[in-house]
Amino acid sequence: MLQTKKIITASDIADRFETSLRTVYRDIKTLKNAGIPIIGDPGIGYSITDGYKLPPIMFNEGEALSLLTAEKFMVNITDNETQDYYSSAMNKIRAVLRSSEKQALDILDDSIAITQYKLEEHKPYLQELFKCIASKQLIQISYEKAGGGSPSERILEPIGCYHQSNHWYLVAYCQEKKDYRTFKINRIQNLTSLETTYTRTHINLQHYLEEQAKAWKAQQKGQVVEVLFDHSIAEHAQRRKYYFGLIEEINEEDGIRMKFWVPSIELMARWLVAFTNKAQIIQPKALHDRLGELGKELFDHYQ
Repeated sequence: MLQTKKIITASDIADRFETSLRTVYRDIKTLKNAGIPIIGDPGIGYSITDGYKLPPIMFNEGEALSLLTAEKFMVNITDNETQDYYSSAMNKIRAVLRSSEKQALDILDDSIAITQYKLEEHKPYLQELFKCIASKQLIQISYEKAGGGSPSERILEPIGCYHQSNHWYLVAYCQEKKDYRTFKINRIQNLTSLETTYTRTHINLQHYLEEQAKAWKAQQKGQVVEVLFDHSIAEHAQRRKYYFGLIEEINEEDGIRMKFWVPSIELMARWLVAFTNKAQIIQPKALHDRLGELGKELFDHYQ
């Protein structure tokens, strides 16, 4: 702990290890007598002389700050156990940094914030899954389908995990279905790692995701949508233009003309309804008609 910060107080040490100040002072004295070059006095704080311990790995300032940024994201995208492991690792990293780098981390620790809203708590299965993937262990899960109903029991050969849209997913070979399946980790009701390992050679996770993306695109029946947005609301339209497949944008006198390639007229219509009469549908007519229907539904609802 003395190596994680430039200066640390006796009260900080006492709080961290849930002991008395008297014990801290005694332990500091013992360390000094053992030859550890600790500088400082009670009431001021303590530090270890620079260069006392040669770290096995030297991080530069940019690397250390990148790791700190990653630590902020960990709060939003992982379970509590993984967050605790990462925080422990960061403390070890801080211990091998030079004083100037520790000072920079201390300043930025309170100056970087990730404000993404957590939609739901992550199930505490990530660490267990990571270990099973690394050791090629079979797992047994009780899985709740999206539509509800009784959970199904599966025996799986896990090959990888990925994070998307604030959710973690497991990709595994299902022994019952004899094929690869994707499971949302938060729908796993129970997970047990089995003692048995598997020897089957599996598809690479990245390759699997690429193939899934290609299959999804092949199923989409996209079409061109063209909309003229009034200049007064163009800023709001531009925030999500790429999400809806922008392929062309032209700044005209009457507004911003945007052309999209979209797989769903319904999805586009429900986005555009928020712009009311500030968005003009140029094509297709089906989108124009659907917006008219949504407008009537809104009118009838609020009447």
